Amino acid sequence: MQILRSFNAAAQAEGIHGGAVTIGNFDGVHMGHKQILAELRGHALAVNGPAVAVTFDPHPRAILYPEEAPRRLCHLHERLELLRDSGLDAVMLLHFNKELAALSADEFMRQLHASLGSSHIHVGYDFAFGHDRAGHANDLRMLGEELGFNVSEASAFEMHGAVVSSSRIRSAIEAADFRLTEELLGRSYTVSGHICKGEARGRELGFPTANLDLKDLSHPPVGIYAVRARCEGKQWDGAAYIGYRPTFAGRTLLLETHLFDDSPELYNKNLQISFVERVREDRAFKGADDLARQIAKDCEAAREILSKA
Repeated sequence: MQILRSFNAAAQAEGIHGGAVTIGNFDGVHMGHKQILAELRGHALAVNGPAVAVTFDPHPRAILYPEEAPRRLCHLHERLELLRDSGLDAVMLLHFNKELAALSADEFMRQLHASLGSSHIHVGYDFAFGHDRAGHANDLRMLGEELGFNVSEASAFEMHGAVVSSSRIRSAIEAADFRLTEELLGRSYTVSGHICKGEARGRELGFPTANLDLKDLSHPPVGIYAVRARCEGKQWDGAAYIGYRPTFAGRTLLLETHLFDDSPELYNKNLQISFVERVREDRAFKGADDLARQIAKDCEAAREILSKA
């Protein structure tokens, strides 16, 4: 899969013109996105051309309304891997900035068509584009009549009586409803990142942890979780803590994972954490001894949960 990072790069690339194109943020590449991408591949076959997705980084709301920017469902490199696994021939990854946001719907689509020469554009049921999201599917159809491409819209994809969307998945994660999250994503819900240095408090308590900075990722509420962890082909059961460490007056939100029956060297490696079930809420303890006793109980509870999962 080719990754093209500008209109000019797309115009100069080989083998990606004259096909079918879709446009969206594709955060999480969930079941609704997968429907659009599967239909896109069908349209690409019909016109005997490539299947291309146009997406953006950072999320447009992070630039236009930073105080309202949604937490991401996955990192950019994971989004690209998921798009590749969906059978695309290319992704145009546009850097979203105020200059791109200022393009009118007509200007944006003319630049896009000049770069890709698309024969077909397939969009989601709620698609909007251009400055202030002023352009919609009917505008796209009128432009297609002029420039020579067809337009189709995907129907809303529903599960359990509601449309599958990134915002619905964020809500499920925030409610620690991992079963629903996995159904809406179409895969296991994971949080991943490079292990960062901590304060070694877990090791001092007899429960060393691998620490991830959650940054702007969507995450479950603070508390203790039964999890499975993966790194470089290996997998461990474990117990994870999300929180601010109130016993030690912490201020930084961390994901700290204790791996059962092993203490591998993972610093600066990429670790994937799959959440299985919440064990308990977060709370402060009188001191380190009380906390250590509770951690031991939490680990036993997590082992029990994982033995049945």
